[in-house]
Amino acid sequence: MIKVMIVDDHLVVREGLRQLLEIDNDIEVIAEARSGLECLQLLEKVSPDVIFMDVKMPGISGIETTRLICQRYPNMKIIMLTIYGDGQYVTEALHAGAKGYILKKVEREELINVIRHVMENGAFLDPAITATVLNHFKSDKIPLKHEEGPPLTQRELEILKGIVVGHTDRKIAESLFISKHTVRTHIKNLYRKLDVSSKSQAVAKAMHDKIIITDD
Repeated sequence: MIKVMIVDDHLVVREGLRQLLEIDNDIEVIAEARSGLECLQLLEKVSPDVIFMDVKMPGISGIETTRLICQRYPNMKIIMLTIYGDGQYVTEALHAGAKGYILKKVEREELINVIRHVMENGAFLDPAITATVLNHFKSDKIPLKHEEGPPLTQRELEILKGIVVGHTDRKIAESLFISKHTVRTHIKNLYRKLDVSSKSQAVAKAMHDKIIITDD
């Protein structure tokens, strides 16, 4: 049995994908998450073989969530399932550790084939975006995020999200049930890891590198 988790902020996508996948008797959707943070929290309780991950979600982006999962759970296979075929998104996702990148217009049969291929330690890139990705490589715009410093922890990502949406240290502390002192300690670590010296610079870095994505 192949155990699958679906991470997407749209309920209709999660329900539709579940129905498509569970037609096959050897595939079971064991969990769904509406955000990157919810996904990370669920992974403390469940262990999927494959995770379908949207790229752009409110809060922590799918790419940053993928990066953190691959660091913590290297045996899990992550397939990006999205409407975005931009070369930068694709290369960032691959750098983060994704094993596949497919567009949401994919046919069910191909979707199942991708799961089986990835489970056999293969990788898959949607043919519809291959040319775009090759052009992106040729233009020498391959992202190198976080390679100069250590990765952010889940708690640091939660605090960074709070900073991006404009919450005070007190508000962040209350929402996470920790002290302001602890929040400020995490912020200092964030500054060091992001190579910034202020909240405004941290916000700019988070948005520019697509670590955090806000609601449009």
